[in-house]
Amino acid sequence: MDRRLLLGFDWLWFLTLMALSGAGLVAIWSTTDGTSLDSYFGKQVLYLCCALVVFFVLLYFDYRVFSDFIVFIYAAGMISLVLVLLIGVTVHGNKSWIDLGFFSFQPSEVMKIIVIIALSKYYSRLEGERLGLKELFFGGLIVLAPMSMVVLQKDLGTAVTFLPIYGILSCLAGIRKKHLVFLIVVVLIAAPLGWFSLQGYQKGRIRNVLNPSSDPYGVGYQSRQSVIAIGSGKFLGKGFKQGSQGNLGFLPARHTDFVFAVLAEERGFLGSLSVLGLFLLLYYRMLRAAREAKDKIGTMIVAGVLALLLFHMTINIGMVQGLLPIAGIPLPFVSAGGSALITYYAAMSLCMGIWVRRYVN
Repeated sequence: MDRRLLLGFDWLWFLTLMALSGAGLVAIWSTTDGTSLDSYFGKQVLYLCCALVVFFVLLYFDYRVFSDFIVFIYAAGMISLVLVLLIGVTVHGNKSWIDLGFFSFQPSEVMKIIVIIALSKYYSRLEGERLGLKELFFGGLIVLAPMSMVVLQKDLGTAVTFLPIYGILSCLAGIRKKHLVFLIVVVLIAAPLGWFSLQGYQKGRIRNVLNPSSDPYGVGYQSRQSVIAIGSGKFLGKGFKQGSQGNLGFLPARHTDFVFAVLAEERGFLGSLSVLGLFLLLYYRMLRAAREAKDKIGTMIVAGVLALLLFHMTINIGMVQGLLPIAGIPLPFVSAGGSALITYYAAMSLCMGIWVRRYVN
């Protein structure tokens, strides 16, 4: 590896990632049983170790290698999504997992990063300063194809996360105002029509946000317990393993989608603010990397990953506070789960590689 890459490594960025993952490990340890390798905590430690290996291995490769072979990588990702529909495992009503025996992974998580690279590659090769309808259409196809496959897996929450990738990268590539207005109008028209395609429980989650007291012990139970957990933490929190909602089992999915509620209950407002501060620091370092990238594709890749992470964080925290419908979207680097964690670190390696190579020919 070029010595300049090692000198350009952003240690503050990396330590921020480790701090976020560490906060997640503590929350998982606090609200689940055991610390063996078979426990949720032990598995998350193994996932983090694997994620770090992936991070440093991918950092060795120039990010342009991935963009040069993106057609083949994109095709492989689509094949994996097809395999999910054929031989996938259903978890919580979503057929979005492939079971390898020793490890189950979610191809749709990896496909998000592949879509970011593919769309960045397509937009960066265009010569015009503004996108036309043709370019927007083909860019939309790059996103819509895998998104449709994820919808068929009945994982609507993950499918929605593809939209900010398309939106941010299209704006960055230079979308005309009339086309932007047209897309907004299409979304506004499609939203009411999409309501009729939702499942009953999905409609119930949306109704619960609008009227939290409508079904507090049914569809609204999870949101209600989450809000109680956040409020009971007050300023300094109840302390490690002292949270009633998390440790007594009142809060479902406390180590995955609702891990932020556990942090708020045990670490209070101050601890919650610290986690949000870590995310803010991470986003600042990524914005700096996007601004100083040596080429357009590098800038767009970092911007796409940033949009994805920001969307995940906003939806997850809004979800645990009862402000948004429950969508099954984890909190990046913090929630338990191998596929998402490894994918996030792979994306961070890609962005870090763009940063350290900003002056390398």
